[in-house]
Amino acid sequence: MLACADFETTTLEEDCRVWAYGICEIGNPDNFIYGNDIDDFMRICADKQENSTYYFHNLAFDGDFILYWLERNNFEHVKDKRDLENNTYTTLISDMGQFYSIEVCFNKKGHKTNKVTFFDSMKILNFSVAQIAEDFGTGLKKLEMESEFDENGDLINDGYSKIREIGHELTTDEIMYLRNDVEIMARALNTMFELGMNKMTIGSDALHEYKNTIDSKLYKRLFPQLPLDIDKVIRKSYKGGFTYLNEKYKGKVINGGLVFDVNSLYPSVMYNDSMPYGDPLYFDGQYLYDKVYPLYVQILTCQFKLKKDHIPMIQIKKSIYRYSDTEYLKDSGDYSPVLTLTSVDLELFLDHYDVFNLEYISGYKFKSSTTMFKKYIDKWITEKIENKKAKNKGKTQVAKLMLNSLYGKFAVSPTVTSKYPVYDNEKDYIRFVLGEEESRKALYIPVGAFITAWARNKTIRSAQKVYHRFIYADTDSLHLEGYDIPEGLDVDELKLGAWDNELIFSKGKYLRAKTYMEFGKKPKSNEEEKWKITCAGMPSKCHEFVELENFDIGAEYEGKLQKKRVPGGTILVEKEFTIRE
Repeated sequence: MLACADFETTTLEEDCRVWAYGICEIGNPDNFIYGNDIDDFMRICADKQENSTYYFHNLAFDGDFILYWLERNNFEHVKDKRDLENNTYTTLISDMGQFYSIEVCFNKKGHKTNKVTFFDSMKILNFSVAQIAEDFGTGLKKLEMESEFDENGDLINDGYSKIREIGHELTTDEIMYLRNDVEIMARALNTMFELGMNKMTIGSDALHEYKNTIDSKLYKRLFPQLPLDIDKVIRKSYKGGFTYLNEKYKGKVINGGLVFDVNSLYPSVMYNDSMPYGDPLYFDGQYLYDKVYPLYVQILTCQFKLKKDHIPMIQIKKSIYRYSDTEYLKDSGDYSPVLTLTSVDLELFLDHYDVFNLEYISGYKFKSSTTMFKKYIDKWITEKIENKKAKNKGKTQVAKLMLNSLYGKFAVSPTVTSKYPVYDNEKDYIRFVLGEEESRKALYIPVGAFITAWARNKTIRSAQKVYHRFIYADTDSLHLEGYDIPEGLDVDELKLGAWDNELIFSKGKYLRAKTYMEFGKKPKSNEEEKWKITCAGMPSKCHEFVELENFDIGAEYEGKLQKKRVPGGTILVEKEFTIRE
């Protein structure tokens, strides 16, 4: 069976267990199975008639209950799936605790294996079930568990924390809640699978599609396997998105502004800007222009100071000096750090800083092309536009995902460390231990470095053009004071790489990176203004307690749920969320 599944679990530390499960077959949503015991669920999984694959939306939670069941039922964990035998299982869990898969072998006889594989659908569709229901036009809505109130109208329980005894007979509302969750996911994944998107992650789907688009032989010529020592040097030039709050607006209430987002930032730079390819050439000292190898990564050392009225753009991570990993530096002080910059970042750096005691050490240079991603992006932009016109939400969303998921694969690290589950007999719960570092094939880090460099270049140079009213930037967005459309930006709601006016706000407050609130609405919208709260790490349940007056560094709010592994699986413990500096 190929299906989506979900567990409903108790919330008590002394009684942590699955009280309900739901299964919906992908491609046949009328086939819905439910029950109230994990033993029954695992018996279905062990059906000797067929191997099965189940997708859980957030396997990191539901998977804890599966792992506990396996260990308590004498299944042995093996690190290599080639070692799967009777009553064994293997896992793919990252060093950060990201669950990718659990593969269980119930029986193996010769070449015939009776097994079940559990995948995380969040690695394909990284949105809430409610958002997926809307984006994919499933015709269903995410339901809420029915709450109970006393005769005075006071909440007794919220439906999720209700005490349900072992053997609890599911109510009609509980069954409908279960069914909607798994059917929404089954319908959305079916849309993906019908289009051939059946890899473990959406990034892998995008890479597979790209290889098919340009031909595998050309792919190998464009992106050769680099030696690990060269990959390591070039990888130092790879950096993420630009996220920065202008200090003069920090903590202040802004009375009116605009928010602009780039239309498909990463696809736009992949489409329009020069990208490296082929085997890099090493050079000593300063790069000298080479028309055959026009792009480069330069290693240098210097001191620097930010020019007046310019936006800082340099971060130095893992430094033994005084620099913070997340700080955009205005001044290097009396220390001369070693910088490894793409040619795009180097030009931006020299435009924004006065530089002293500059010494060029060495680097690598590359051939370049502006066409290697055009065919792929043209295809998916056409898919996006045509399906949007046809009001096919599902295929429109797939096109968006394929446009935005390719670039990250090029930066995959050649080293990986996995976590492995271990059953703690004394405490009767599952804990996780780090395995040894392992090597794997990298793709081609120069492309990852230049895609993100061109994206930062776009955002930072655009912000610099409107410096006098620039509040905040986050990767592909600009937040500006005032209501005038800036003349310095290419503003268009559809054009690839142009800035689209996403929000008009009458009130705003910004505390730090990824922590701000704005009261506004979309342009040309008839909707009333509402608060949009963005705060890294803050659960949406906290939002009801957030107000303009109490939105500050150090503020605490109710509503955060934190995982705690206990005998049986995992519970969510309520904690206060604190906005930290």
